[in-house]
Amino acid sequence: MSISFEKQEHKLDDATIQGSEIPKEIPTGETVLHRVARPVRHVKNIPVKALVFSSKEGPMLFTYDRKIRTPIPKNKLVVQVAYAGLNPIDMKIKNGYKSGSFYGDAGVGREYFGTIISVGEDIASKNTWREGDEVMGIYYHPHSGNGALQSSILIDPKVDPIMLKPATITMPEAGGTLYCLGAAYQILKSLDKAKVLKPDSNILINGGTTSVGMFVLQLLKNHYHLVSKVSIVTTGTGSKVLKNHFPSFASDLIFIDYLTCRGKASKPLRKMLEEKVYTDFNEDTQEETTQQYTQGKYDIVFDFVGGYDILAHSSALIHSGGQYVTTVGDYVSDYKNDVFETWDNPSANARKIFGAVLWSYTYTHFNFNPNYDVKWIKEVAEILEKREVKCIVDKVYEWKDFKEAFSYLSTQRSQGKLILKVEKF
Repeated sequence: MSISFEKQEHKLDDATIQGSEIPKEIPTGETVLHRVARPVRHVKNIPVKALVFSSKEGPMLFTYDRKIRTPIPKNKLVVQVAYAGLNPIDMKIKNGYKSGSFYGDAGVGREYFGTIISVGEDIASKNTWREGDEVMGIYYHPHSGNGALQSSILIDPKVDPIMLKPATITMPEAGGTLYCLGAAYQILKSLDKAKVLKPDSNILINGGTTSVGMFVLQLLKNHYHLVSKVSIVTTGTGSKVLKNHFPSFASDLIFIDYLTCRGKASKPLRKMLEEKVYTDFNEDTQEETTQQYTQGKYDIVFDFVGGYDILAHSSALIHSGGQYVTTVGDYVSDYKNDVFETWDNPSANARKIFGAVLWSYTYTHFNFNPNYDVKWIKEVAEILEKREVKCIVDKVYEWKDFKEAFSYLSTQRSQGKLILKVEKF
């Protein structure tokens, strides 16, 4: 017996499903794909606290927005700053600040001492710099708004002058050495290269207790072995400062107190040359003595204060074929108003071009650019290692006291470097 199954199709009734009505269609709009925000990716960085300003008239403030992204570029390194020196250029940059000159806030500080905390891959492979190295350097970026008064800075050793700190100098000294020493070294090297700087050159320094002036004086005596006496225009207390710090050649210094001559140093200088005598004051005995002066007119005049007084009497003070080198120009420096990279006046420009012909001496307005050729840093490192020069520190301030530090700088009465101690962050 066989059983067969026939295929049967069962159809639902179009009208009802088990006695119920067909569900009504649910209306829908057009399907649209919406973007959903993803979680922000974590970007590693080195946190930075920086001292900045955002306007010419506004105050300097701390900002925490300048982070250094990691990994850092292969050809750069990061230095954790411990001490930074103050320089008039910072005030000049702020005085000339214009909206849009920088991208955002502008930083301050051009030189520093610190410790390397991160090294790029290319530098690490060459083993030229290592984490933990104590270094000092110049961070000169006046047009980019970056400054060394930051808890950490990102530097390029091929552009930014940097060297290991010699064991012979302190950390605050290291923080305030290279900017002014670099300027002094380049000035004298150019004169030496031109064969106008000789061991018996007769030299006048206007502004002997400025930082550049003190470095020039030390280089003249300890590096170029100048045998002549050096005439120095300074305040009455300046002579005591220089004698105390440089006893080895204190007897070779002739002091002119510009306060007693109301800023007209040319008058006592001309009198000394005419009468061939000068007055020396002994700090220990508090006595004045008359000394013979036989060196005649000056071969080289260094001016770190500014003004036209000495230039106005150049024929009586400067030898024919002599040199006049200034870092300021014809106007007396004024840190509260001077502007960075301003033009010289027409008479100064004329002396630059025709000085040797019309005025019988060469006039040079020197502008220091530490990034022009970083090879000079190696030569300066040798000078520091040999202890031929030292940084004279006037005061060291805590970072939180930066207003007091810049206020003192603006008085132009400091006799040596002003240093800010940068806190760890």
